[in-house]
Amino acid sequence: MNKTNHTLPQIPTEIQEKVEGQGIVAKEGKVLPVCYRCAQVPGKGLYDGFRVGSMFFCSDCQQELFMAEQGSPEYQEFLFIIKGLLLQEHVFF
Repeated sequence: MNKTNHTLPQIPTEIQEKVEGQGIVAKEGKVLPVCYRCAQVPGKGLYDGFRVGSMFFCSDCQQELFMAEQGSPEYQEFLFIIKGLLLQEHVFF
């Protein structure tokens, strides 16, 4: 049996732009999420956070959410984000 070397195809520019517009990043053949709140790519990819509808939140922002004091600016920011998620027409849980 002959083994062949397969290389990953390059991602066409129009697909790359569409992917980046959806809050994910393609890097070295991998598709990585981008946190909706801090706009960072988490170190462990999809395993380093959680998804609500079509939005991804990294574990650092998740920790800030859990530790935010009621009435603090961080708490108000999260309330604003969550209300926006709940009021969207196309949120899938």
